Amino acid sequence: MKKAGAYLLALRVIVAVGCCALGSASALADAGKPDAPVRLLPYPFSHIVSFAADTDALRPWHGAAIHRFFNEELGLTISDSLWPQGSEGSSSFFVGPGQFNRSPSGIGSEPTFALLLREWHRGNIDHFHSWHEDGPLALRTEIQPPLELSAARSRLDMAASSIGLPPQPSRNVRFYFSAAPPADLSIMLHDSKGGLTIFGPGDIARGQDIQFEVGSLGWIVEVIVPRRSNGVARPVDAMSIDRIEFIAPSCAAGCSASLTRVERDHFSRQTVLSEIPWLAAWNIRPAILTSHGGNTLIQDFGVPGKFAKFVAFDNPALVDTHEALADQKQSHAYHSDLLRKLGVLAVWSYFAADAKDIFAAPDGPEVQHGLLPLSSTYQQLYELPRASPPPLDTSSQDKFDASARVLLADIPEAERKELYCGPSCNLSQGNALAMLIASHLQSINRGKKVKGLIYTHFGSEEGTAVFRSSLEQPVTPAVAKWMRRFANYVYDFDGSIGVDRRIWSPPANTWVRYQVMHSGIASHIAVDGSAISITPWTDPVTQTTWPDMRAGTRDLHGLTVYVPDPEHASVKIGGKETQSFTRNPPDETGKTSITLVDDHAPTPIIGQVALKDRASIEAISGQFTDASASDPYISLGTETSGDASVVIKPWRLELWNTSHLQLAVRKRCSGNDAESCLGSRLKIELLMEDGGTVSIREDQPAGEHVSSSAWSVPRLKKLDTWVSHTLDVAQLIWPKFIDESDDWRRPPLPVGKVKEVRVSLTNAPAGTTLDVQNFKALRPSGNGQAADGTKLIAGRVTLDGSMPVPGAQVRAATGSGHIVSTATDQDGYYFFPGQPNGQIVSIRAQLGSRQCFPSQGRRIEIGKDEAELDIELGQSLQLARPASGAVGLAEQACEAAPGLVAQER
Repeated sequence: MKKAGAYLLALRVIVAVGCCALGSASALADAGKPDAPVRLLPYPFSHIVSFAADTDALRPWHGAAIHRFFNEELGLTISDSLWPQGSEGSSSFFVGPGQFNRSPSGIGSEPTFALLLREWHRGNIDHFHSWHEDGPLALRTEIQPPLELSAARSRLDMAASSIGLPPQPSRNVRFYFSAAPPADLSIMLHDSKGGLTIFGPGDIARGQDIQFEVGSLGWIVEVIVPRRSNGVARPVDAMSIDRIEFIAPSCAAGCSASLTRVERDHFSRQTVLSEIPWLAAWNIRPAILTSHGGNTLIQDFGVPGKFAKFVAFDNPALVDTHEALADQKQSHAYHSDLLRKLGVLAVWSYFAADAKDIFAAPDGPEVQHGLLPLSSTYQQLYELPRASPPPLDTSSQDKFDASARVLLADIPEAERKELYCGPSCNLSQGNALAMLIASHLQSINRGKKVKGLIYTHFGSEEGTAVFRSSLEQPVTPAVAKWMRRFANYVYDFDGSIGVDRRIWSPPANTWVRYQVMHSGIASHIAVDGSAISITPWTDPVTQTTWPDMRAGTRDLHGLTVYVPDPEHASVKIGGKETQSFTRNPPDETGKTSITLVDDHAPTPIIGQVALKDRASIEAISGQFTDASASDPYISLGTETSGDASVVIKPWRLELWNTSHLQLAVRKRCSGNDAESCLGSRLKIELLMEDGGTVSIREDQPAGEHVSSSAWSVPRLKKLDTWVSHTLDVAQLIWPKFIDESDDWRRPPLPVGKVKEVRVSLTNAPAGTTLDVQNFKALRPSGNGQAADGTKLIAGRVTLDGSMPVPGAQVRAATGSGHIVSTATDQDGYYFFPGQPNGQIVSIRAQLGSRQCFPSQGRRIEIGKDEAELDIELGQSLQLARPASGAVGLAEQACEAAPGLVAQER
């Protein structure tokens, strides 16, 4: 991966991936043994392969296209990283302190920051690759002798120090003083181009806004120069400053503070403080951060005494000794505490205290009955090691073939040759992902226990001259082939993998949370028969509560507990019962179990909002009753003996990274033949936009041919009793799988847009009623949340889905009459942060005398962060009256609105 070109060549830092054991403390050393209550990995998996990819060179459109392939076409829950701050064209939210990255993303008319926000809340991105892209160079001027503030106005003349350097976007200018500078200090900056900017006492960052602790270098203050496009006539160019004036009336008779140093770059603690409110408002709260590298390293994690030397230009002002300062409290770049407040639990160091905390040995011991402990170097943070497999010689095709014959001996020669991606394509490059997957699968096929965090750069095309990515083909043919094989190990599409080779591939944030949870769960779980009770505890490193009761079952996702009777199992967390767990058949030990499932980012399919407010409904046969405030479930009943069915066509329903579906069902009977009512069979089908169908079928006979991907659920045994099901996508019964290389197509998955939801009841006597409630899609999301559990509501207002409408008034109203309003920004986006979880909200954009609602519906149930509640003002989305017997009236996305939106219901 190219990290500022010359810098990578200077450091010669080569990083890669591997199969490694990561994880828990000795309390779980016996987990997975026949007599232990907790399984080592979630059922039905025997291996773990997750991904922590650096965002270097990952263009926004390319990242979206890669995850369309990985996460939608393959159905994997692979996550990626971003930078909070970077340059235009990079995958970053900001291009400077508080300045949104509005450069074109390459996807439609969306600016980069907005595309990344959507990708984050879809689960395609979930961690930071440092805070800062770190492309700009850092300049330092030592003031010898120090400049004494001996008058009300002191002046420092500086030589132009940026001569010979490429243009820099740097805006941070720092000043070091031998003593605390006066409170009334103002600073006037002049540059060689005639630019001038004055900073008053309120414009200067001091104290913990820039320096958490005063150190040996003295007191630090900082200013951030204004952007050249923000209305300032001739703002100063930070890299061309040639004169500085320090104005402090209190120093008329002299002050004890003397200026000792001036620095200029593009990152500091103040930068983080200026941007973190937006991230918090958007609920961008990663569990992990990986250190990037770059031209200064100041935004990275490392330990004192470890540094790199870098001289790329002949300039005496250029900082050539680079230290990682993210955790150094006396530095200007300390922000470890701010990351912890945002929710970060673990970091990958650039300079680690111990080499094993960077990369684990590729040939380390296999771990059969436990996970090795995560270590901790930094305050309240875990170290997150990644691992390096045996390196392949990529210097030439012949040398690669020779090394591959040894290291990838089980792979046919023709396929080994396909893995070569060029002389510069080492194992850290995105185009080398095929080699990484091939080595992992070979280890698994040889019977090794793989527990790995794959490190690469998904977006890198380094070393490959014959392939250029596109929206239609974002990865090389070799990567596509091996990722398809990897997906088969995850899902066992063709039935050839078996339980001993199944791979669990959760998002990076989820895998880290699993390790922390697994390290402490043993002494906080009680199993009494099939009743499980979990008591929250304080994690000894992060000092956070596990599990966080405000986040549902997020922190327990994947926890598999052996119980003798899964059908009658129950789970309480902190005394509160949950239904978010699967009931599993026997595994390789012969024992049955349950597995906890993350339920804190649900997408309602049939929820509390009446379907008529977000879909067209056609009752094909029988009697359909929609959900209401008093009865938050739908009902389908037979009027005569036979069948009843309804077709629901959502106006807009998208499922991202789905790992489970969850629902509750019950049957009622108005007649006297209870046995016949219970003998009816329910079926629920999701017809996806990609042409696939996923179905839930009651008591499907074993071996029955299925044309869709299907779950079989037990037949209900009691009337008038709700029964909950949490269904694992990895345990679907698959239809025929097409795996020819030119016509590869995965079986249907509940991923992407839902065209129709069909609910039916067959072989039912008259008077049989099926009720369905809380039907939702779940996805693993290790993302943190606000302390009060509130969610983000956001979207875009356009004329036609592409042309933004800036300045449009948007209101959000709840049933209680509470209304909040805002105006769209220059790209048409609106944001309502801090919205209570679980509320039902009506969102409207005003267009003259009409109000237009999001395509998701007139009323929306908020259960997770919503960043895609888009409204089209120029389109009258005619939802035509369905065929005879349909429920609901013809509606439009824009409707007459004489009163307040809160009064419409």
